[in-house]
Amino acid sequence: MTFTVLARDGERIGAATASRSLAVGASVIAVDPAVGAVASQAWTNRGLRALLLGELRAGASAEAAVQRVPEWDAGEALRQVGALPWDGIGAARSGVDISAWAGARITPDAVFVGNLLAGAGVLDAMATAWADAAGTDLADRLLAVLRAGDDAGGDARGRQSAALLVASRAETVLDLRVDDHADPLCELARLRRLADAPVEVPAAHG
Repeated sequence: MTFTVLARDGERIGAATASRSLAVGASVIAVDPAVGAVASQAWTNRGLRALLLGELRAGASAEAAVQRVPEWDAGEALRQVGALPWDGIGAARSGVDISAWAGARITPDAVFVGNLLAGAGVLDAMATAWADAAGTDLADRLLAVLRAGDDAGGDARGRQSAALLVASRAETVLDLRVDDHADPLCELARLRRLADAPVEVPAAHG
């Protein structure tokens, strides 16, 4: 029902997601500037995000964190999660009962995960877009990844919402959400441009 990327470039870490579900940004992705980025999707259990970040904060690897999901959640067969710390390889886990096509791709600095997708090519396109956009601003790179996934078929049901989170090691620097829109990725890109636009200060009158 959703496709998501968690990624880092050395200076910043972030997450971006898109779905045919309402308000995907409120329920799927989370970033802790001091720890890393995580996602919980499919039949989403929002509470898994805090548990995953807690494991990373305690020093667990991403793989160890995602493998604890069955301990935390009796509905683990319906959950799909991903985790990416500032250091070390990321990881993902897909429950056996989530809707096909579902799966994940892991690269040295990114995790791509999705379910109820048009096919495996969605994640392949996302991974390719991530590599092709190397050296660009992380927020723009994440948007390019989402666009590539959407162009490859994205969520098999269509489009509705999207979100983008970016953090430095000290703070969240970008938190944008499109909760309900006919073309959420175009709207998210518009908000991204607005976030970078200079603030106009009204001229003083006297």
